[in-house]
Amino acid sequence: MWTALATCACLAAATPEVAPPPVPPATTVPAAVADARVFFNETRFAVVVGERLDEVSFVTAHFAALERHLEFAYGLAPLPPPKARVELVDLPGFADVDVRVLAGQVLVSLRLGAAERAPALAAEAAVRAWLRRCALLAGGPPREPEPWLAQALAAETLALLRPALVDLWYREGLREPPASLTDLRAGRASEREAFLFWRTLRAAQPRETAGLLARHVAGGATAALQEADWQAKRSQLLVQRKPVSLGMRESGAALEELARFVFDLGSGDAVLDGPALVRHRAMPAVAEAMRERLATVRREILRQNPVHANAWRTFGAWLERFEQGSPEELAEKWAEFRRERAAAQALAAEVEAALGAPLLPPK
Repeated sequence: MWTALATCACLAAATPEVAPPPVPPATTVPAAVADARVFFNETRFAVVVGERLDEVSFVTAHFAALERHLEFAYGLAPLPPPKARVELVDLPGFADVDVRVLAGQVLVSLRLGAAERAPALAAEAAVRAWLRRCALLAGGPPREPEPWLAQALAAETLALLRPALVDLWYREGLREPPASLTDLRAGRASEREAFLFWRTLRAAQPRETAGLLARHVAGGATAALQEADWQAKRSQLLVQRKPVSLGMRESGAALEELARFVFDLGSGDAVLDGPALVRHRAMPAVAEAMRERLATVRREILRQNPVHANAWRTFGAWLERFEQGSPEELAEKWAEFRRERAAAQALAAEVEAALGAPLLPPK
């Protein structure tokens, strides 16, 4: 007789084992995508927009520098609205600096790219945006300024934010040949030559350059300068302005010039070194020349390059004792000067080798 317990046991044995339902795989919750942030800054004639605050601030500084230069150097009033819009974007198929007009507003697409090119591109964007906005305000068909004007104003903008660049360009201009007016007008000259051309034009024709910008017209401004005039006025500009400090080459060349003694002692010009000149210090011409050189050293010593600073100092010490010191004392000071000069020349050679680009010899 089957019992209830036996029946339950038989049913349990006959029932197939059912596997538990598979555990669904854990779902991966995607990380929340950070919201893109857009920064902007504005000047009196442009709004700069970008995704990186440092880039926005960098570009805005160049726009502001151009505005200050136009206002204080030429008395130009700020441009009325609408402001130009500058977007820091990387758009395929567009140039690094693309300037367009949409619905009456100047739109600039700027790709800063590599760090070494960013300053020039920011300055170019500022100038081209300003020139295009001026053309819109003037009315009529769009006028493209001569290529040199945008390049020259961009170089001036770069120099406004980098005073050391001005000294560098002036020093390079003294030893490098000038660009031709043909290359300048076509915008093919270097930034240095475009900068020097603008400074030369301002010095030679201040009213013409101010009127050129006030009218927002470039045509005809360069016709007054001929090739010979440009080269002569460029040289005059470079000679009149003394740099705040001298480069390594200029400092060494100036010292060599001061320490070279050429006097007519009765039988024609003779080249003398320090000890030989001491024997003729009673001559009025020699004494006067040495006083002038001592005054030059005292006036110029603070502008000298650190590489040649000790050589300048020891040469000045020799000049200070030239009239009163004994021959032995002066010979010792002259020997010290020669040691310092040789050490400076050796250090200068090491610096040039480290830079990988030897400097050109002074002219």
